[in-house]
Order: sequence, then C-alpha cells, then structure tokens
Amino acid sequence: MTKRQSDSRERIIDAAYLVLMEQGYGAASIKEIARAAGVAPGLVHYYFASKDDLLVAVLRATSDRYTAEMERRSQEVPPAALASAGLQEPEERATRQPEWYRLRYELFALAMRNPALEEGVAALLANGRQGIGNIVRKAAGNQALDPNALAGVLLACFDGLALQKLADPHFDIHAAYQMLSRMVGLLLESGAE
Repeated sequence: MTKRQSDSRERIIDAAYLVLMEQGYGAASIKEIARAAGVAPGLVHYYFASKDDLLVAVLRATSDRYTAEMERRSQEVPPAALASAGLQEPEERATRQPEWYRLRYELFALAMRNPALEEGVAALLANGRQGIGNIVRKAAGNQALDPNALAGVLLACFDGLALQKLADPHFDIHAAYQMLSRMVGLLLESGAE
C-alpha cells in the first residue's frame, strides 16, 4: 500500500469514527462517511467490503492508538505506580469518551449475530488483553501471577464498568474504580509474598 493509499484509508477511518459516534452504527451511511472523509463512496468500498468491516477497522485503529498510548505511559510511570495509573486511564476514558464504548458495544452485539465480525471482535479483545497484560507484567515484576488471566479479568471490569456508566449516568464509576484499585493492589501485594 502506498503512502497515499494509506493516508486515504486512515482519513476514511477517522471520518467513519466521527460519523459513527455522531449518528450510531444503524444511521451512519457509507455515503455520509465518504462525504466526511472528502472521498468518493467507491473509495470507501475499495478499502472496506462493508460497513461492518469499516466498523471493525475503526475500533481496531482506536484500540491500537489506545494501546500505544498506554505503552508510552507505562514507559514513563515507575512500576510501583503503574497499577494505579493503568486503572486511572480506563476510568477517565469511560467518562471522557463514552461514544467510543457505545460503538464498541454495538460491535459486540453485531458480532454475536454476524459470524463475519467474530474475528474482528476477537482481535480487538486480544489486542486489549495484550496491552493490559504488558502493563500487568511491568507492575507485577517477577510475581507468580498469570498476567494474561489478570488482563482478561481487568478488561472485563473496564468494559462492565463503562457499560454501567452508560446505562446509568448516576452510577459512581469513581467509587467502583477505587475498589478495583484496592483489589488489584491486594492481589499484587499477595503475589509478592
């Protein structure tokens, strides 16, 4: 793929993110996404076989950016403070970017009915677990705990807490994250013994 093709594809993904956030998956059209990207609808179809494929690409791109940002942060934060910093970010994201979670949950629901999306969702979740697992490894040091298993549990917590906040604006996500932080702290302390 040439740089120009890559730029066009990225511009379409960025525009799709904005249109999907604004209109939701059901109401967003390829034509509207193309207009927002400043390209012909045919070019969108050239890169993405369907709106489903585009949704997977949008969420994968945002997940990759998120994972890269968390990796960068994990390089800057001392290991002793990494667990706390790693939990602070998803709490803030649930409040700051609820539309990202809405799209994520739309994709999950669609994938449960559409086998063509299952692979994309599996890759998205694996990417999330890998990023979280990297942080767990750094925070845990040489402790005898399974970072991959803990990453799976934490990802489920992050998604579940964000879903509760979306469904119930009065849900105290901060208190829930404080409890999760204490639980992870106790787990890391017990693993050090």
